[in-house]
Amino acid sequence: MLKNTISLLLVMYIASYNSIYAGCGSCNVSKTKVADSHTNHELESKLSNDGVVSGFVLASCGMCNFGMDSKAGCSLAIKIGESTYQVKGTTIDDHGDSHAKEGFCNAVSVASVVGNVKDNIFFVESFQIQKN
Repeated sequence: MLKNTISLLLVMYIASYNSIYAGCGSCNVSKTKVADSHTNHELESKLSNDGVVSGFVLASCGMCNFGMDSKAGCSLAIKIGESTYQVKGTTIDDHGDSHAKEGFCNAVSVASVVGNVKDNIFFVESFQIQKN
């Protein structure tokens, strides 16, 4: 009985640890690497009261690089200040292979965006990755 209880607790611990710290599995993720950018972009640092966003933000895979909930898997997200938002209206693979060396799952990029945030989701009107 004690052996079964210990085994069950061990399995529960491993499963919860994996769900918290797991990536998609195919990413070679660096949580601190930002895509090399020679242009100095002034990033949006806070969300306006009306939720409208127009400017430069950090963009990447929400799960792999921004620590968002992994239930959605690899998906595009933006970061404004310390807050992250899922992106609707364009997808992570609309901007190249997300698992490539400089793809969203392996690097954080700067994007010029226009849209608005509602219910913690960024709805895109315009989304352009800034090239070096």
